[in-house]
Amino acid sequence: MVTVEICIGSACYVHGSNQLIPLLQTLIHQEHWQDRVTLKGAFCMQACTRGIGVRINGRMIEGVGLHNAKSVLFSEIKKELETVD
Repeated sequence: MVTVEICIGSACYVHGSNQLIPLLQTLIHQEHWQDRVTLKGAFCMQACTRGIGVRINGRMIEGVGLHNAKSVLFSEIKKELETVD
């Protein structure tokens, strides 16, 4: 199981974390990862200056913004799924 945490604190919210959540839900559905990926909200990850706060299985993913979120998260989640199989 892969756990993806998205910061929903005020700074990340302003940077678009509220838009990132439905984008990620759609990606999980499109890839049929519903039984393999859990999405959670979290508060401040101290990543405000490096993009929207995102952790995958506790590992911080830096540089995530709305402009690259789908490709970055697809790649990172897929890589993580390969390690847990």
